[in-house]
Amino acid sequence: MGHGHYSQDIAHQNRSSSREWAGKTGVHGTLDPKAGPREVNNTTPIVVAMDVTRSRGDDTKRLYDQLPTLMERMEERGYVDGPGISFAAVGDAFSDKAPLQVGQFEGDNRLDEVLGNIWIEEGGGGTGQESYELCAWYYGGTNCVQLAAGEGGKGFFFFVGDEGFYPQVAGAHRVAILGQEESDVDSAAAFAALAEKFHVFLIYPGKSMEERKSDIDAEIRKRVLDAGGQHGNVDVRISLVWDNTNDLDLHITAPSGEEIFFSHKESKCGGVLDVDRNVRGETKTPVENVRWASGVAPAGTYKVKVRNYSFHEKDKKPTPFRIEVETGGELLFEEGVISPKKQTGPQSDIQVCSFEFEPDPEKRAESYKAYSDEVVLGQWATVIPDGQILKLRDARQITNTLMGALAIANGRDTLEGIRAKLAADGVEAEALDDLSSALGGLGRL
Repeated sequence: MGHGHYSQDIAHQNRSSSREWAGKTGVHGTLDPKAGPREVNNTTPIVVAMDVTRSRGDDTKRLYDQLPTLMERMEERGYVDGPGISFAAVGDAFSDKAPLQVGQFEGDNRLDEVLGNIWIEEGGGGTGQESYELCAWYYGGTNCVQLAAGEGGKGFFFFVGDEGFYPQVAGAHRVAILGQEESDVDSAAAFAALAEKFHVFLIYPGKSMEERKSDIDAEIRKRVLDAGGQHGNVDVRISLVWDNTNDLDLHITAPSGEEIFFSHKESKCGGVLDVDRNVRGETKTPVENVRWASGVAPAGTYKVKVRNYSFHEKDKKPTPFRIEVETGGELLFEEGVISPKKQTGPQSDIQVCSFEFEPDPEKRAESYKAYSDEVVLGQWATVIPDGQILKLRDARQITNTLMGALAIANGRDTLEGIRAKLAADGVEAEALDDLSSALGGLGRL
């Protein structure tokens, strides 16, 4: 795979009608990393690994729209020889259903199909980290045929994202997601293995701290708010979601020992069950929400339990569920499966977790530091050379930034030459300045 010509006629035909990105529920079979490491025979291997969590989901759609222009300009301007591109999608292996999706290396219009098959899950774990290290480890195993034969140089690898990575490639994730052996790998080693085969870049589209906060696990927030519950301005919040019409119940025991649930929705200590869905099986996107408003929650231990009150689904299959706990500004995540033997009522009870809350008005601000540019970029600087961290203000310039980086790193053009060509293409001065800032520290590799 990988060879062939990218036809502009086919590309525009593929885009003659709007693409439907919604409706996917899992990893497309062709993008499953368990199929094993990818092989590339092209002269110039290129990987574009995009964050598809809530914070960056639109980047994939934008790249799909801009891909014909990218391919046309790379060919006409000779920025790379014989490109073979693999698109990857990165999520969070601790919380997402699709933490890694990987495409074959292609050079023709199969690239349209690969991008179109990506599931933009829009999940994320709410920790300021995504599983980039898992992606790095996977592509470190790429069979770069020409490089191995001594006939070609390194490829080019672009991470596109705005969060950090986890310190280890967890052995459990290697087994479940990659089909490899169960042993942890230090993330530094994963990135080092990747750098043996690729020049590695990070394209970092900027976002304000408020925008970053608003992206933290948007699915649960949307369900809570749509149901009329309170999601923000809380000391403690426990939200339960599942994906069928069965009636699950959230039971929270406060530090006082008082239990909050459907028949006791308000506690003396200020806890409130403000959303209780699927009493009548009314929705397949239900949520339950218990919260203590800011300045109200008492210190101590909170206990979380889930009960299957009744089945509304005829098949009475076990129900997977997810729980998000916000405590003092920190987010915790739990998941499980209830009623494997069709239990209901107390017999179905699952003690999910317990946690401590200690009121601290400064702790909430502290918890968001993991999302700050300083922390995120400082971590990336430990695995990627500074000049290859490309900081943008405008995400609409991701594709032009990628193209410019290839041209400069490959010695095929200068920053001044790229600016002049893009200006002739109609790119506005403000965007050109953004590109110049991003690419200013990059030289030939």
